Amino acid sequence: MNHSAVHVWSDTDPELVDHVTLYSARLVIPVTGPVIIDGAVAVHGDRVMHVGKRHWVLEALKQETTQNATIVERHWDGVLTPGLINAHTHLQYSGMAEVGRGTYDRFRAWELAFNAVYAEAQHTRPWKQWAEDGARQMVESGTTAAADIVTDLDAAGALASQGMHGIAYWEVMGWHNDEWLEKGRTELSRQLRKMSQERLPNLGISPHAPYTLESEPFVDLPDIARRLNMRLHIHLAETPLEAGTYPPVLTTYSAADWRDHDWVSYKQLKEVGKGASAIQFVDQLGSLGPDVHIAHGVWADKEDRRILRQRGVGVALCPRSNRITNTGKDAPIREYLEEGNLVAVGTDSLSSTPSLDLLDDVSMLYDLAREQGYTNDDLTHRLIRMMTLGGAASMGMHVGMNRIGQINAGALADLAFFDIPVDTSSPAGIEATLETLVRHGAGTNRATVIAGHETYNNHAW
Repeated sequence: MNHSAVHVWSDTDPELVDHVTLYSARLVIPVTGPVIIDGAVAVHGDRVMHVGKRHWVLEALKQETTQNATIVERHWDGVLTPGLINAHTHLQYSGMAEVGRGTYDRFRAWELAFNAVYAEAQHTRPWKQWAEDGARQMVESGTTAAADIVTDLDAAGALASQGMHGIAYWEVMGWHNDEWLEKGRTELSRQLRKMSQERLPNLGISPHAPYTLESEPFVDLPDIARRLNMRLHIHLAETPLEAGTYPPVLTTYSAADWRDHDWVSYKQLKEVGKGASAIQFVDQLGSLGPDVHIAHGVWADKEDRRILRQRGVGVALCPRSNRITNTGKDAPIREYLEEGNLVAVGTDSLSSTPSLDLLDDVSMLYDLAREQGYTNDDLTHRLIRMMTLGGAASMGMHVGMNRIGQINAGALADLAFFDIPVDTSSPAGIEATLETLVRHGAGTNRATVIAGHETYNNHAW
């Protein structure tokens, strides 16, 4: 199906490069540009030099390579995309698949099953191995970056173990206000120092959820993260108890209760019948912003979605996990798309999903969007963006020197190669190819390149 070739160009400029890998494919999806038939991506070191039609890229390289330069071509007959980006996962739970295989009548039932297996695993603490196994599964499915929530320090190096990009978010949960003020901040500083010694790609902070943390941590943690130039990632609007009433009771337009009361916790606010959603609650505490993305967003109503857009907060959608943990309904995919929210895709962990292949969730998102009434003909394009550039944007990694989720000159060379039928004979054929990718692409990745290194190759060339 594939072949390799070597080309040698003549040039004498000492500033020019002497080795290039040319990844060519029948269809290249740059994401930040139109799809390219018979395209190629030129890679030097860890960066993309050029992307375009194969013949154009080869001509361009003639002007940019030394006299004795070699261009090693790897040709792929399928689809070449940027490396996929998993916007929400817990890699350290990769050994807890038995929980993910269960059936639960409510979210609390799943929690109890999870807690029992987690407590048992604490005796042997397999977190490092489990996390690295999960990271490897991601790489083999074409994922090159992730938002990985870390609960135990042993798991902190999972992304780094595979050379992956992304952010390791230290999870903060279970703190009452008094305990947090007494020792929580000190404990957080100690944990972050330990994580920084692991030489991880990027560190972040993950305040777990308003039902496991009281108000003070949600006030403090964004301040701490921002002073340290770290991003935040929150489980939010995942469960029915985080839903608000509509029309909203507490918003930026009716804030007297916020001004006149110091709410100890979201639970307290709900108990007195205020009806605010969890998103409204953390918004009033200053916990949201463009340096934040949330996981799930299942119970986000119209006002919640407006708040997320206004604050620049992305949402990592995890549809398979929501079904297994029984969050009570599916996320409002159609509304997120139609209203213009920043959306990405996450698998969650193997404790709540059957695989870490992002395309399994992408396929489900396609079906859910159609079932919910999304009729626009751009759905496949929206999903491709969600699983690449959308994930990068959710973590603030879509622009700048180390940008990912896209194929363009100067970006990090993160690539995935999918073994699906390609029809380039007509515009309809190309659209059908893209639909095949998002609906049936799971399990078809055959090679993965991260920062210019071939980290996985299943007989691709």
